[in-house]
Amino acid sequence: MTPDTLIAWDQVRSPLRRNGLFAHADEEREFLRGEWDYVGARLRSIGLWGTVAFMLAAITDFTVLGASPAFFGILALRFVVVGLGVHLVRLGRRREAPASQILTRALSVFEGAIVAIFLLVVAAYGGAVDYHAITALLLVIALYAYAPALSSVSLWLGPAFTLLFLLEAVFVLHAQPKVTSIVAVLLAFVNFAGWQIAVQFNRMQRLNWLDRQHLRREVAERLDAEQRALVGEESLRRLFDITPIPMVLTRQLDGRVLHYNQAAENLLDPVGKARAGLIPFSADFFVSEEQFAQQREILARDGRIGPLDVRLKTTEDKPVDVMLSSALLQFHGEPAIITSLVEITARKTYERELQRLAHTDPLTGLLNRRGFFAEASAQLQAARASGGALTVLLIDADHFKRINDTHGHGVGDQVLRQMGLAIQTALCETAVLARVGGEEFACLISGASLQRAGDIAERIRARVVAQELRCGEVTLQVSLSIGVSQVLESEQRIDDALSRADRAMYAAKQAGRNRVSLAV
Repeated sequence: MTPDTLIAWDQVRSPLRRNGLFAHADEEREFLRGEWDYVGARLRSIGLWGTVAFMLAAITDFTVLGASPAFFGILALRFVVVGLGVHLVRLGRRREAPASQILTRALSVFEGAIVAIFLLVVAAYGGAVDYHAITALLLVIALYAYAPALSSVSLWLGPAFTLLFLLEAVFVLHAQPKVTSIVAVLLAFVNFAGWQIAVQFNRMQRLNWLDRQHLRREVAERLDAEQRALVGEESLRRLFDITPIPMVLTRQLDGRVLHYNQAAENLLDPVGKARAGLIPFSADFFVSEEQFAQQREILARDGRIGPLDVRLKTTEDKPVDVMLSSALLQFHGEPAIITSLVEITARKTYERELQRLAHTDPLTGLLNRRGFFAEASAQLQAARASGGALTVLLIDADHFKRINDTHGHGVGDQVLRQMGLAIQTALCETAVLARVGGEEFACLISGASLQRAGDIAERIRARVVAQELRCGEVTLQVSLSIGVSQVLESEQRIDDALSRADRAMYAAKQAGRNRVSLAV
């Protein structure tokens, strides 16, 4: 019986709905109990980090609204979200899964509260819809990427929020139809992609669970039948060989492979090098040697490990993502390890794509603000380890609002894309460029002194101002004001250097624009 047949058989017994969830509530409850370690961790994560991120936004509230009644009202509502997040964390920390209705209600109320308060914040802020649209896009991505889908309510929250936000953009912010249509298209795309990925993830997660459940039943039934009919080692070997899930038996003492089935060969040695005698079938199929050592240590201590997600390599050194489970047993009187593998490469690909979308600016294809700070953290850590310098450039287009007001946001978007490309071509390959605001770009340059970074900034400014930006029938020239700051050795974060670069950039604007200013 092939893996596809097993999955199809389980779908007949336990069909999934179009949203990837089980059609029967009893089976969904069983799934939650069986996967509670993973689901509980997701709930704790979203309850904790979602609340932290939401409360950090209060800083922006104060910056925009000041010490006004609106600010304190929104702050009070944010503390309501803190309470809901704490409740979600406490539920996720339980040793056993609570009733699915309790989990669904807690998660839906938490997400709904965040969405509702966000819409109130948009109304309180006012202003152009562009700024709010970026935050709305990130919020929709977060709803699909980080919140576990416990019911269809979780999936419909993204489209419902999108509709309410667009209505608010039209009737509260009085956004222009062109801007509203662009935002609507972007939000529709994110909802469509997020919905598809979330549904596929739900489906694969539950089918993998069904596969494991059925494998346990299949192994137990086959073992019982074989033991009654043939009692002996040959019957066990046959069961091992015909199992559709890749399985490998290794000796615990030295890790030597004692036996592996056809499914394991298909997964880890698809070209048959080991069977042809070209290479030995080795247990060292982990990409990370450190992870392999940790797995063996936990296995020796606890007697079993998994299921856990790991990356292995084939005999051709090609990576493959699997869900791995291992247990100790006795084989021919000596300790051995039995390992089962379920390929999850497709699921991991979806997760990595979601991560990429969350860190990419959809207009220019550069890093967005979140991606910039993530890369800045890594660059700063590397600079501290090597003792090298790290410099920040903050780049702002002069009089960009005039372009939008005169030629429309469509032309403005084309200008931003061409500006990003022009700036990128003026940088070396190791530099990191991101769009962190409307017409604002940030750049990280490692290994360069402040003066050297200033020379690079001047090269960027000269290249952009000399370039004619063709946007359809319109030809424009744009100048830049650039602030340059170096991260000090005592600083553990990029924020202070970014603030100095921001002040230097505004000094350049006050001095007449179209120039570079160094923060000293």
